[in-house]
Amino acid sequence: MSSGATEGRRPLIGVPGMWSGKVQGMRFAGTAVAVEVLRSIDRAGGEPVALFPGSHGSGVEQVSRLDGVVIPGGADIDPRRYGSEPDEHYWPADFAGQDDYEAGILRACLDTGTPTLAICRGLQLLNVVHGGTLVGHLASGTVEHRGAEHPVVCEPGTLLASVLGVTPVNTSSYHHQAVDLVGEGLKVSAMASDGVIEGLEVEGAPLLAVQWHPEDLAATSSTDHALFAWVVEASRTRRNEVFATDRTKTLEAVNP
Repeated sequence: MSSGATEGRRPLIGVPGMWSGKVQGMRFAGTAVAVEVLRSIDRAGGEPVALFPGSHGSGVEQVSRLDGVVIPGGADIDPRRYGSEPDEHYWPADFAGQDDYEAGILRACLDTGTPTLAICRGLQLLNVVHGGTLVGHLASGTVEHRGAEHPVVCEPGTLLASVLGVTPVNTSSYHHQAVDLVGEGLKVSAMASDGVIEGLEVEGAPLLAVQWHPEDLAATSSTDHALFAWVVEASRTRRNEVFATDRTKTLEAVNP
């Protein structure tokens, strides 16, 4: 494929699948990705690509073929990864290697500067990868976080605030775990009124992590759509910059 054709195509946005023990219509295990995540990427102008969590390719190898990544919600992160123990509220992934796989993808994105949107479990994994901890199960409080909508306030001056453009924003929430100790190098970008952390960033990195599920309302919510539009456009910009650099190096090699 020519560089011009590559520049013109829709950005490839990888989405790690969740290895599920059973998927309707299949005789055996399958890899599942939420349709609304894929639709939201497509609506924003990207081409969603489901990634296989059992791949023998490293995170760096997989990410190198992509323009951007969306790490979606899913099962709980193993509490032993952040110094805790499973209890009766723990909802594990079917695939024992799911956490390691997604952590590898996330680290590769950070190392290579690949634009990334991390959703719900993705935000929690980002925190754990940076040495942070999680609340294993949120007690009932003033804000309902599982299967409800509630407002979130963005921190001024953050990437999230610049992308969403307004605050507070209404969000669709579905989680029972939350950030406890914030990981090293992470910046809180949004919070709910009960103090639950709703957004994390890495200073200078093209990464947005949100605790809510923007795919739920992205078809009608301009702020939720803006998150997917951001990752697609950032991916397009980075891809074009990479190809421009590669062309310059090629021309310099041909015409020293």
